Amino acid sequence: MATANFTLTLTGETIANIRDALLIGLASYGEIERLSAAQEIRASYGKKIERDRRVIHPTGASDTVSCFAAALRALG
Repeated sequence: MATANFTLTLTGETIANIRDALLIGLASYGEIERLSAAQEIRASYGKKIERDRRVIHPTGASDTVSCFAAALRALG
């Protein structure tokens, strides 16, 4: 594992592009959460969701939103 500190200089355009990509990812994550919640509600009413129509969570991690926030915060 690398432990050396380093400095990386990014242009304003690069930072804007990274922010845009992170925001797209965060919005997509939110949509997956919304769809997952809708499926849970349907299931609670006894409505079956076919296997090939189930939302597949891309990360399966509970800290995904925190990772997005940390990345955006790091951009300043």
